[in-house]
Amino acid sequence: AYKKAIENYLKGAHSQDPPMERVAIPFEGKQIIGYLRKPKGVTRPPVVIATGGVDVYKEERNTNDILGIGAAAFSMDMPGAGECPAWNTPDAEKLYTTTIDYLLTRDDLDGKRMGFVGRSYAGYWGGKMAYVEAKRLKASAQLGGPIHYTWQEPWLRGLLNEKEYFWNILDSMIYSNHVKDFDELLKTAPAMSLKAQGWLDKPCAPMIMINGAKDPWISPEEIPLLLQTGGAKTARIIADGAHMGRGSKENAGTGRMLTEFLKFHLNA
Repeated sequence: AYKKAIENYLKGAHSQDPPMERVAIPFEGKQIIGYLRKPKGVTRPPVVIATGGVDVYKEERNTNDILGIGAAAFSMDMPGAGECPAWNTPDAEKLYTTTIDYLLTRDDLDGKRMGFVGRSYAGYWGGKMAYVEAKRLKASAQLGGPIHYTWQEPWLRGLLNEKEYFWNILDSMIYSNHVKDFDELLKTAPAMSLKAQGWLDKPCAPMIMINGAKDPWISPEEIPLLLQTGGAKTARIIADGAHMGRGSKENAGTGRMLTEFLKFHLNA
């Protein structure tokens, strides 16, 4: 069904304005597939990598917000989702590093002004890549992603009774992380923690973090942890918001907060 969805998406993609370019980047004998769109009337625009979440693939992602600030958008699936050639494992940052390497070779883009937006489950990568690529990224967004607490047994066991997702969200986590069952997820997930990997006190690119304080899927303690460690960061915690601030009237302003952050740092 997903293969047919891709076929139909590509048939209709010619109608996008500005147009979409399907890009295939060699990666460990496979390919990273991404969709590149460039803003009209801008010569060598900055570029923003957009990725995530675990059940939202690149064919569904609207990147007009990025185009609206005069930046190009490179939309790609997160590890363990869609057409991504890698699973959601602790070393999957090489997927994004390879993507950054490629975008820097494009003469029609200004790769020296590059941003990164990770949404939902891929907010993890919005956080991690800010550390991994602290020198090459001008801005990174961690929107409702796991960092440390979500990977721990108490939180994961709490998700066993979670009823608000399309199905049990643990099924998506198990698939994306390429483990066979919940017990294996419990054993392997702690290795995903950025705290356990020693990143949190290291330098990072300018980072913005947004989530709701009542997120039922990703621990709301992730943003306070990031604020308490390392350098200064920008954050918005929506008191009555669920995942990524959903369900709150305040959530309406977070999109502009994100685009203003990106615009400021990409043009600094």
